[in-house]
Amino acid sequence: MREALDGVDEHMSTYRPDSEIEQFNRGETEPFPATQGLLEVVGEAQRIALLTGGAFDITVGPLVDIWGFGPPGVTEVPDDETLQKLLAVTGFENLEVDVERGTLRKARADCRIDLSAIAKGFGADQVSSALAREGLPHHMVEVGGEVRARGFNGSEQVWRIGIERPTSAGRSVQFVVPLADLSLATSGDYRNFVERDGVRISHTIDPRSGRPISHNLASVSVIHASCMTADGLATALSVLGPDEGFEFAERQEIPAYFLVRVAVDEFEERQTSAWTSLIENTPVSY
Repeated sequence: MREALDGVDEHMSTYRPDSEIEQFNRGETEPFPATQGLLEVVGEAQRIALLTGGAFDITVGPLVDIWGFGPPGVTEVPDDETLQKLLAVTGFENLEVDVERGTLRKARADCRIDLSAIAKGFGADQVSSALAREGLPHHMVEVGGEVRARGFNGSEQVWRIGIERPTSAGRSVQFVVPLADLSLATSGDYRNFVERDGVRISHTIDPRSGRPISHNLASVSVIHASCMTADGLATALSVLGPDEGFEFAERQEIPAYFLVRVAVDEFEERQTSAWTSLIENTPVSY
């Protein structure tokens, strides 16, 4: 199934200058003929961006870079003027997806997209579909921490996937999810951050402000039929935070599990109604 992942990398990697996405990023503002997979992922990213009021935004790359999570060499906290200039370059409103014509278009030539917050989930979906086509209906696929499960495991039980407890030292499981023909994605700030002058700066940037998130949400997990969608929604909820994000997930009936930091290595669990109902009604075995 390596071919399925290689295909995603070929089209969506920002580390390959020959990738489809990098060709689009180097282009001007004319319509760009895109493959079906790229159109699908960008289209879903735009849907989530609109749904969340811009909390999810695949154009956020320049802001991620300036805060020190991109190319090495950035060591200073950006000033307001720099952030305002970059906010003008970013914004999901600068992108247009035309499914009928099969094209992508950007309103500004200096706008670029990065699918790292949604492409891993898409990759898991692609591998799962490939396995099913090969006559392997029972499998679990994990790509970069995002999981797609189908059927049941070798013990004829549903797959059981652990959500990590986001502690500062060591690794342990906080919650075990019974996953039946669904996907699980988790987003958090507990592994990827930098410290400047003793201040911890999260790698999760709020596209609306251009600044790292500053709330106390340690991680959020989302269950969805599509791993691509779960991946994008988990990132969006991570930006929205423990209060706004939880209220949003409840309104949208999203199965989501929040771990809110209340002290060092101490967390409060919050489950949306949809999460609780799904977990309680998932059969242990078939």
